[in-house]
Amino acid sequence: MSFSRARRLAALTSGLALVGALAVGLAFGEQSGRDGVKVRFNAMITPNRLPRQGLAPVSVSLSGAVRSTTGGNPPFLGRMTLAFGARGGLDVRGLPICPRARLRNATHRQALTRCRGALVGHGAIVAEVPLDPEMPLVAQARVLAFNGRAAGRPAVWVHAYSSSPPVSFVLPFTLRRLRHGAYGVLLEARVARTLGRWLRLRSFQITLGRRYRRHGRLHSYLNAHCPLPPRFHSLSVPLARATFHFNPAPTLSTPILRSCRTLD
Repeated sequence: MSFSRARRLAALTSGLALVGALAVGLAFGEQSGRDGVKVRFNAMITPNRLPRQGLAPVSVSLSGAVRSTTGGNPPFLGRMTLAFGARGGLDVRGLPICPRARLRNATHRQALTRCRGALVGHGAIVAEVPLDPEMPLVAQARVLAFNGRAAGRPAVWVHAYSSSPPVSFVLPFTLRRLRHGAYGVLLEARVARTLGRWLRLRSFQITLGRRYRRHGRLHSYLNAHCPLPPRFHSLSVPLARATFHFNPAPTLSTPILRSCRTLD
């Protein structure tokens, strides 16, 4: 076996190990599929018991995966949106901002050194380069998420780094507060624009959450509550929704219902 092929086999093996780890988080997720593509999405919130009124600090874990149902490569993932959280549940007041340019071509350690104060999450991404359809080059990348700013609005820079094969990129998520509907926060990333025509996203897991102090007061990046009527202590409610926009088609949307539990 040639060195190049052995290296690709090692990368594929390690990539599959990370896929397996991500699959644990996706085991109880929802899935949808059409036109030869299947996606899976899962979401969790911590802690799982929340006050009926007011907002409490939380962290949110989001994970997803894309695969073909026909044995070939699925179409390119052009855009992805993730909706979650309660209205008013995002707080970035006083949180340091990381300029996106600081993360360009950075390793995991360099990204932390340059922007540690703006850190709001972590996770993992599996991507592949289908140079050889029978044995694609798989990159398992560690992920760090940083508070950013784009066009005057909050953003999340998802920095991914893999040492073997060497891959470093920043997936920019624009962030919007939603005033209507079941969710309070919308993250949107133009995946194809960032990854280009070769690198393909296969799975991801990211946990967002950060507590910090501003003027001596404790703040939380994400906050939530469980506003159930007095006679209810637990009820299934919309927790999150992922929408995958493939190029040229299809568009697949996967909502998540989870139990909302009150503290009392």
